[in-house]
Amino acid sequence: RDLRYDSCFIWVDVSEPVLFEYLLKRVDEMMGSGMFEELSGFYDPVKASRARFGIRKAIGVPEFDGYFKMYPPEKEIKWDSGRRAAYDKAVEDIKENTLRLARRQVWKIEKLREAGWDIKRVDATASFRAVMMSSSSSREWREIWEEQVLEPSVKIVNRLL
Repeated sequence: RDLRYDSCFIWVDVSEPVLFEYLLKRVDEMMGSGMFEELSGFYDPVKASRARFGIRKAIGVPEFDGYFKMYPPEKEIKWDSGRRAAYDKAVEDIKENTLRLARRQVWKIEKLREAGWDIKRVDATASFRAVMMSSSSSREWREIWEEQVLEPSVKIVNRLL
């Protein structure tokens, strides 16, 4: 089916092992940057079991429902092994669901390509790998990004124009 307007689709791809390593690290970073505290502010025991849209679909909200039912944010409850296990399970669920979402997105892109969509692929694996290397300066990954992702993307767009 033809599109109504001239369009340009660019898929910024990352090899699955590197992408998954990055996503797992990113979840850990988000948890360390206050995601848990932010999620506890959104927990509503009335809506938790019913609503499945809006904020209820955000990363971490459904995964922490069970945890917050057992350990409501408004109650001062000591951290014991049970609470720690429930917390760790919720974080693990976030990681699993994040990887599942990434796989599903790649699958959808591949299905669109198989259906005839002209989706250009640029590979950002080296840039992501550089970001994850602790010894790698931000300058290094930015240079890789510009050379291997930005410049090819600009060329693709300019060809359309």
